Amino acid sequence: MRSDKLAYLWLQEVPEGFFALIGRDKAEAQRYDFKSVELKETAFRIDGVFVPRQASDTTYFVEMQFQPDEQFYARFFAEVFLYLKQFQVKRWRAVSVFPSRSVEPKNYEAYRPLLDSDFVLRVYLDELPGIEALDETIGLFKLVVEPEKTAIEAARVLAERTPKQLDFIERVLFYKFKNLSRKEILKMLSIREEFEEELKKTRAYQEILEEGREAGIREGLQQGLQQGLQQGLQQGILKAVPLLRELGLTDEVIAARLNVPIEKVKSV
Repeated sequence: MRSDKLAYLWLQEVPEGFFALIGRDKAEAQRYDFKSVELKETAFRIDGVFVPRQASDTTYFVEMQFQPDEQFYARFFAEVFLYLKQFQVKRWRAVSVFPSRSVEPKNYEAYRPLLDSDFVLRVYLDELPGIEALDETIGLFKLVVEPEKTAIEAARVLAERTPKQLDFIERVLFYKFKNLSRKEILKMLSIREEFEEELKKTRAYQEILEEGREAGIREGLQQGLQQGLQQGLQQGILKAVPLLRELGLTDEVIAARLNVPIEKVKSV
């Protein structure tokens, strides 16, 4: 899967990010349907069109160009104007997205009046701020072209900021790091919720939990239910420490995940 395919996946799954990218209110995405449109009588296909549900709203044409192509603008504008001919469009805007200016065609003099007008917006991803400073919906898009050496840290930041998009983040990382498994990617991201859900399914976790409950009840009978239950559960939870170490977690991370003092973890 090429980067531009992931980019269109972003348009489909995070349409509000597109509107944030072009400086519009993210809520506008609720008024649009994202489509791939085949134009009649030609071999042209516009891969990205935000079609408004109300005819008075602006129609947005989107092209992600991640490889050099000197004929890009000729093809893009031909598609746009053929669409305008075939459909009743009152307002429109074309958005072209490049990873950098070096990928943009150099022979665009014939199209300069359009490129300099409000009808066209050009976006260069490498000129956007760092992911930490971006709206998270745009950050998800920039992750597609993030270099491998910084992609994991960027993905970790995004996973914390927008956990509902974990599936999209995983897919991007699978594309960038084809040799990693899902478990390895989750471990690199330090995804607490996903890890805990997987851990809770194991028999060892259930046995540890039950032992903790039993220990808490016994201790509660001797020293008071509330104090004993808390201490007993903690002791039971600490029995998970060896298992978590085998999974590659450090004592500091284990202490944070189990919500117990680091001294308790180190004593196991």
